[in-house]
Amino acid sequence: MQRKNHLTLAAVSAIATTVALVLPFTASAQNAVTVYGIADLYLQYGQGSTGSQLSVQTGGVSGSRLGFKGTEDLGNGLSAQFQLEMGINADTGSLGQGGLAWGRQAWVGLNQSGLGSLNLGRQNIPQYVVLDTFDPYGTGAGSAASSGIVSTTSRANNSIVLKSASFGGFTVQAMTALGETGTSNTASNVYGLGAQYNAGAFAAGLALSQFKAADATKVDANYALLTGSYDFGAFKVTGGVQRVNNLGGVATVDRTEALAGVLVPVSANGTFSAGVGTGTTEDLAGSRASQYTLGYTHALSKRTRLYAIGTVIQNGSGTQYTAGAASGAGPTTANGKDVSALQVGIRHAF
Repeated sequence: MQRKNHLTLAAVSAIATTVALVLPFTASAQNAVTVYGIADLYLQYGQGSTGSQLSVQTGGVSGSRLGFKGTEDLGNGLSAQFQLEMGINADTGSLGQGGLAWGRQAWVGLNQSGLGSLNLGRQNIPQYVVLDTFDPYGTGAGSAASSGIVSTTSRANNSIVLKSASFGGFTVQAMTALGETGTSNTASNVYGLGAQYNAGAFAAGLALSQFKAADATKVDANYALLTGSYDFGAFKVTGGVQRVNNLGGVATVDRTEALAGVLVPVSANGTFSAGVGTGTTEDLAGSRASQYTLGYTHALSKRTRLYAIGTVIQNGSGTQYTAGAASGAGPTTANGKDVSALQVGIRHAF
């Protein structure tokens, strides 16, 4: 009798162990979780204020990254969703975004099918989303945004983002990001609104942003961005113009900025591109800078592509913009010194 009880206990233990092993796999099957990433590295030959420079850089057309994202069906068209994404300096193996564990994005939220989503966490600012969409170089290598001539801030902490579903090709995204400085209820808060319209060949975007002053030594900074594109089939034109008041919270820094470009498919896998960018600060001598870019991208597969991008920046006597990339650094420069760079790389997505 005692032996029978012993066998029964052993069987129960085995069943419990099996259930414990199976449950995680059952949960995984019910929830769509994706592991993804990008490895982007390039060789840069540049000419700056200190002469010629040769370097291996990370993050050319796209920032290198590792991410996790997923959804859980909650029924009646409602789902939970999350994204955790870290930036990686693939040339050294270190973390990007200043060493933050999940520096690119870290958020969780709810999505209602046909209506939209509400997410909380570290997220992209609507102005950056619109700019990235209409920038001919996608805020990567060759972009007037990656050089800083066109101003942008990528992400905000402590943010609340409400994004609509597409209604007739029209989408809206609104953000409130809490500064949480303790100085006041609104110090360092970020407010953003972005809208995009896509009607096939034609697309347009509008973004408005406000960065509240951190303290009494600063003022509110405001952005207004208008973008558009048209795909003629044989080529596509895209670009935008932006007005910035009090850049960086400094009352005297008001800027007018613009970028534009053309994308020309030359084969099923290859695309030539050309772009320009310019920016100037009002009432500040030597503040105008201009950027000119030519590029070619060749897809080896859906996941792997090669690229070559050449950029020249003409700096004013008071500017020192350089040919940066998605996360890579351009050649060293100084006020009034022109910069040129050739960036040749490979981007692999998984």
